[in-house]
Amino acid sequence: MLTQQQVEKYERDGLLVLPSFFSAEEIGALMADMPRIVAMDRPEIAKSAAGETCAALALHRYSPPFERFMRNGKLIDTARQLLGGEIYCHQYKIVCKDPMGTLDFPWHQDYGNWQDLDGMPAPMALNISVYLDPVTEFNGPVAFIPGSHRRGRIPSLAETPAGLAETTTLARLNRPVIEELVNEFGIVSPKGPTGTVAIFHGLTAHASTPNISPWTRHILYFTANRVSNAIGRPTRPDYVAHRDFAALTSETEAA
Repeated sequence: MLTQQQVEKYERDGLLVLPSFFSAEEIGALMADMPRIVAMDRPEIAKSAAGETCAALALHRYSPPFERFMRNGKLIDTARQLLGGEIYCHQYKIVCKDPMGTLDFPWHQDYGNWQDLDGMPAPMALNISVYLDPVTEFNGPVAFIPGSHRRGRIPSLAETPAGLAETTTLARLNRPVIEELVNEFGIVSPKGPTGTVAIFHGLTAHASTPNISPWTRHILYFTANRVSNAIGRPTRPDYVAHRDFAALTSETEAA
């Protein structure tokens, strides 16, 4: 369970970073399946025109290690605690940044996509991002504007990053908005070792640059949504916006 101080920090900043939240052994079991996953020819595996692997979505469908991890008690209990009720998994994906790659993401709020494209009624969802590789200043870390979630939904422009057509459309925020938010709240870019977790609100503005290093950068995203806030008008494939709204239980609870 998170401490009261950690919960308050998440509520204030819309961002909570927990170094080494998962062990090297837990992450190693997931990474051992990555070569098989990226070699697959499936609609859930997004690649750029140049063959760069960009994302692997709905991992629980085709990877037993990731399916088990989706029911990790620490993952589920943390989401329940911060969202205040039973949760289901809205999205479950890895964003891959290959060495010396090109993939980047402009400033955006995830809830803009969840609301407009999936029909999510309210911003009662969050992302638990798990570092499958060490994240450094060189391999495309995610930058956040802490506290920006308190502004609510900000008008945005729909944009699809190169290589992610039909899988990821971003509610991009324009430069004047970002300048205003940064001047008020600043920017942070959490780095950390394998197993670090960055939890962020669906309205927290964030972005990332390409990986300029010779090392991979894989981050797993578990998007938890309140069962009572299930999407009602999905327009994207079910491997992008999941349709199973049953409350998630951990492996321990299921036993």
